[in-house]
Amino acid sequence: MVQKRIEYLDVVKVIAIFLVVFCHFVLLAQTIPANLFMSACWSGVPLFFLVNGALLFTRPLSLKKHIRKTLTIYLVLVIWRLIYLLSIGAINHVPSAGFGKSQILVYLFAFGSLEGIGTGHLWFIEALLAVYLLFPLFRVCFDLPYGRKLILFFAIYGLLMTNGMTGAQMLLDGLTAAGWIGNVSLSSLDVLNPFGIYANMLGFFLLGAWLHTGPVIGKSIPAQRLTGVLLAAVGLPGIWAVKWYMSGTPAWDGILLAEGYRHLPVILLAVGIFLICRDLTIKNKVLSTAVRAVASRTLGIYYLHWILGWLLVPYMALLLPRFSVAANTVKTIALILPALLVTFLLEKIPLVRKLVTG
Repeated sequence: MVQKRIEYLDVVKVIAIFLVVFCHFVLLAQTIPANLFMSACWSGVPLFFLVNGALLFTRPLSLKKHIRKTLTIYLVLVIWRLIYLLSIGAINHVPSAGFGKSQILVYLFAFGSLEGIGTGHLWFIEALLAVYLLFPLFRVCFDLPYGRKLILFFAIYGLLMTNGMTGAQMLLDGLTAAGWIGNVSLSSLDVLNPFGIYANMLGFFLLGAWLHTGPVIGKSIPAQRLTGVLLAAVGLPGIWAVKWYMSGTPAWDGILLAEGYRHLPVILLAVGIFLICRDLTIKNKVLSTAVRAVASRTLGIYYLHWILGWLLVPYMALLLPRFSVAANTVKTIALILPALLVTFLLEKIPLVRKLVTG
C-alpha cells in the first residue's frame, strides 16, 4: 500500500534539502547576509529528523519491516561509500590502491574515513541509523497512556543533554574568560546521556512526532504560524550571534560553526520553520507537483549532490565573476536539479532503485 503524502512535510523536506546543499561547496562572499544564510543551514538536518519522526510515529509498527528497513539503510550506505571511494577518489586523484585492506574495510563497514575521500556529510545517515535502532522502543512508549508526554520528555532530555550542555558550557567558558569564575567543565555529565552523540537528532526525531500528532498550536493555524515566525525570528539571529561570538566576526569567514547542530538557537529555528509549514497546503498544482517530486527524492539528491559537487563546483567557481548569496544559490540549484534527474532515472531500474529510495 502506497502511503499518502503529507504536503506540509514535503514542503519541510524541500526546505531542508535546499539548506543542506546550500551549505556544501560554499561559494559565499565575506558578508553578513552570507553568514545569516549559512546560519540558517544548521536547521536543515534537524528538519529532516523532525519530518522522519512525524512520519514514523503515525504508521503502524512492523518490527520485521523496520529491521529490514534499517539494514537496507546500512547496506545502501556501504554501497555509496564504495561509490564515493571510486568516484571522488578519481576526481581528487586518490587511487584506492593507496589504502590498505583494513583501512578500506573500516571505511566501508565501520563508518571510517580515508584521506582525500570526503564523506563528512554521511554522518547524517549514521545518525539516522542510530535513531532507527532506538525507534521501536519509543514507538511502543508512544502507544502507552500518556505516550505523547513520554515522547516529549525524551525529546527535551535529548536536546538538553546536547544543545543545552553546549550552551551551558559556552556560558561557563565566557565567565571563565572574563575572570569571574574558575575553569569548569561539564564533560563529566556525559554519563547522564544514554543516547550518545546523536541525542539531539533523536530529540528532533521525537519532537517531530509530538508536534505532528498534537493539536494545532495556539488553537488556530494563524496563531501556529505566528508562533513559528517568532521562534525562527529568535533562532536565526541567535545562531548568527553564536557564530559571531565564536569567530569574532559578524560576516561569513569561510569557517563553519563549531558543533553547529548542538546550539540552542538551532532548536528554535528548526521548530519555527516546522510550525510555519505545518498544515500548509499548496493550491497551485504545478508547484505542488514540483515540491512532491523533490521531496520524494531527497535521499537520492543527498547522496548524488556530493559527487556532483566535487565534479562541478570547482568549474563553477572559476566561471562565476564573484561569490555571493546569489552565486551560492545558483550552485545549490545546479546541484539539486541534475541529482533529481539522475534519481528519477535510477529509481526506474529495479536493481539500483534502493540506492536512491532507501
